[in-house]
Amino acid sequence: MSEIENAVAEYAAQGTGLVKTYPRGDGFFNALDGVDLSIGRGEFVAMMGASGSGKSTALHVIAGLTRATSGSVKIDGVALDSMSDRALTIFRRRRIGVVFQSYNLIPHLTAEENILFPLRADGRKIDASARERMAQLCAELDLTRQLRQYPDSLSGGQQQRVALARALNARPSIILADEPTGNLDWSSSQDVCRILSEMNREQGCAILLVTHEPAVAIWASRVVVLQDGKATREWRTSEFADAGELAARYQDLARGGR
Repeated sequence: MSEIENAVAEYAAQGTGLVKTYPRGDGFFNALDGVDLSIGRGEFVAMMGASGSGKSTALHVIAGLTRATSGSVKIDGVALDSMSDRALTIFRRRRIGVVFQSYNLIPHLTAEENILFPLRADGRKIDASARERMAQLCAELDLTRQLRQYPDSLSGGQQQRVALARALNARPSIILADEPTGNLDWSSSQDVCRILSEMNREQGCAILLVTHEPAVAIWASRVVVLQDGKATREWRTSEFADAGELAARYQDLARGGR
């Protein structure tokens, strides 16, 4: 077996000393400035930060969608940094599920075809077992009646549930969700958070959720705060009675508190 097939690690994801530099004017700026982040197997972590704090960049680097300028990323103990683009794409299909704010569904494919698309792209056979897995997942996500519909006929909440089903269907080691509730109303947003929490608890899938909303972050077990490309604070959500307390602590930190 290959190193990838044999890999067993304590952490679902590890980012060490992550730096991501972009040109700005005549110089450069660090979107990430030495970020260390570890997500245990089966852990649910939220990453909070204001616009421009580097939280989405951190998620994209950990997902292998963007290469770090320096530092290292491991998923299930496997280093991504030295992989070729092709090897990284294959690895990501098999071990990482990514969910975006904008859903990223393929408009000319039905919900079912979108969910199965990563398996087809990976050359996997869509057999009875694969369809049974999808059917069970869609039942849990309340999508059974929408499988033959196209994305433009679905509500925002339904489209995001299709995106979740697509990410979960390949049984990834970790789900990386970049502002997945950003385009949703309050009810749909909380519904997506509940689904993520249930999947984390029942299937043991680790989750890194990027958000600026305390009412979303409170669903995680741990919150990491990024400011100006640095991880500056870390809290256990068990410290807070509700999202309001988390919001107050976060706002105090933004004002320069501790």
